[in-house]
Amino acid sequence: MAVDPSVSALVTNLKAQIAFHRDRQAFHAGHEATHRQQRETHATELESLTRHLEAFEASASAAMELASRPSSRVLPPPAPDPDPGRRPRLSRMVATVVQSWPADEPFGTTGVTTEINRRYRDRLKKPADPRMVSLHLRRLLATGQVTSVREGRPFHEALYVRGG
Repeated sequence: MAVDPSVSALVTNLKAQIAFHRDRQAFHAGHEATHRQQRETHATELESLTRHLEAFEASASAAMELASRPSSRVLPPPAPDPDPGRRPRLSRMVATVVQSWPADEPFGTTGVTTEINRRYRDRLKKPADPRMVSLHLRRLLATGQVTSVREGRPFHEALYVRGG
């Protein structure tokens, strides 16, 4: 039961298949050039991003290591209050904190106020007022017990160091 197709129908069928496959080959060759170009673009971007990510991770780990180290500025333990039985006076507290501050380390009103509130929190009715601490620091400056390092300006507090 073999059907003998005509030779012309067979040639036409083969030519159609050849045309189809030539068309598909040309189509895929065009896409291959496009895909090769896109692959090269993505490969360069991938290399650049990988390099930057590795550099960022290295610097982030180094920064975390530096941040985890203990601070070099550690204040000494507070000196005992010279007169613990009396009602605390702000001028005496400011003088005590300033005398315990490291000689070469600059300090300002905020740092002194924080230290007063930390040291004397049990004996203070309310936290020390930074404006009053600033007043006492200016008095110490006038008597020569502290020296001005930086004059105060809006949004920048005055800085002092111990000694004259």
